[in-house]
Parts: sequence; structure tokens; C-alpha cells
Amino acid sequence: METAAENTRAAVAAMLATGVTTMETDLRHTRDGVAVLAHDETLERRFSDPRKVSDVTWWELDLMRDVDGERALRLDELLAEQPDLRLNLDVKTDPVVGPTLRAVREAGAAGRVCLTSFSSRRLATVARVTRGRTALGMGMADAFRLLAESRGWRPRVPGPTGRAVQVPLTYQGLRVVTPEFLATAHAHGHVVHVWTVNDPSEMHRLLDLGVDGLVTDVPAAAAAVFAERGLAVAPR
Repeated sequence: METAAENTRAAVAAMLATGVTTMETDLRHTRDGVAVLAHDETLERRFSDPRKVSDVTWWELDLMRDVDGERALRLDELLAEQPDLRLNLDVKTDPVVGPTLRAVREAGAAGRVCLTSFSSRRLATVARVTRGRTALGMGMADAFRLLAESRGWRPRVPGPTGRAVQVPLTYQGLRVVTPEFLATAHAHGHVVHVWTVNDPSEMHRLLDLGVDGLVTDVPAAAAAVFAERGLAVAPR
């Protein structure tokens, strides 16, 4: 977020103030099995504590404050406090899958979350449990299968688990988001979300190309771009 620290109530409020109603965030687990919003494996960058998120209990984490006086945010809190918020949730570890699914189920939020991960194996586990009740992203192995297919190859790997293909513009110097890649993904019934796009001109270019969604650190810029194009800021 451009006006507030990531994964805080202030960040959520700042995003909603722009008219954007879908938030992408990451989930990790505490030692006692609470799903919390956290990108980094350790607490160093935000709370100046070298321990891993998984090394502390929720009680310990709840006592910590960042430089803005904000504390960590639990997934179940966010779901309860923002009943209209849509969430794209990257489950960072295997142990956070259970607490995440429990929080989503107890909040009755299956219809407003998309669960994602770099791990195709982890997403396959989620798919077996959710049985189509929750939208899923696609692991990187499956995304690269689509990329290979778009370049004329036919890799022998299992088919993709999720409908949402969430990819960077480039990967290790290789351009991922091309007209051919989009055509291949769309032909298989997938939607393509591109991360992380902060430049308005690049947002326009990608929307012209046919991408279905953008992940950005500057929701105000994205909202302005969508407004210029007469598009609703809504998930697909």
C-alpha cells in the first residue's frame, strides 16, 4: 500500500477508500495455529524481532507493535470486520492451510475468497478439501505448463488446479504475459491476473492486451485507470 504499512487495518481502510474492494495478501501461521496476514517468514522487517512467525504464539504476536503502533491482523478478524471485502489469499506454508480454511468456513466467506500459492501441490491439497466451494489460483508449475503450451510445447504434467492464473510480467528474463499466453489461458477457461503492476501506463497496456486482473501496491492508481476506461473495479 502507498499510504499505509502492508497487512494492517490502516492499509485495508486506505484501499477501500479508493473504491477497490479486492485485496491480495499473504498468510502465515503462528505456533498455536492462527492464520495471520504476513508476507515475510520472520518478524524482523515489521516488528524488529528475528523470530519466525511460526515461532511465536498469537498471544506473543498480539503484544507486538510496529513503528506506526499497529499490531498483526488475524484472518478471522479481517473476515469479520470487512464482510464485503473480497480477498486473494496466498497461503505461504502447508501448516497455514488448515487455519485458513477454518477461518473462511466459520465466516461463511467461501464465495469471496480466492486461495493461491506458488505450490501446485499445496493447492491440490486445498482443492481436495474445498471441493469447488472456493475459488483457487494456479501454482507456478501449472502456470509454466500454460506458458510452455503457448510456445508450442506439450509438457506432460498434471492439469492445473485453479482457474486464476496469477503471474509476473517476466520471470528470470523470460516474458510471461504475451498475447499467445493470454490466448492459451483463455482457451482453457482461465483468467489471468498479473503482478505487481504499479505504473498506470503499464496497467493500460496490459488491459489492452486482455488481462483479466491486476495486482498492485497503488490501488488509487488502478482505480483511476479503471475509471478512465469505464470499467468497474470488481473481481473476475
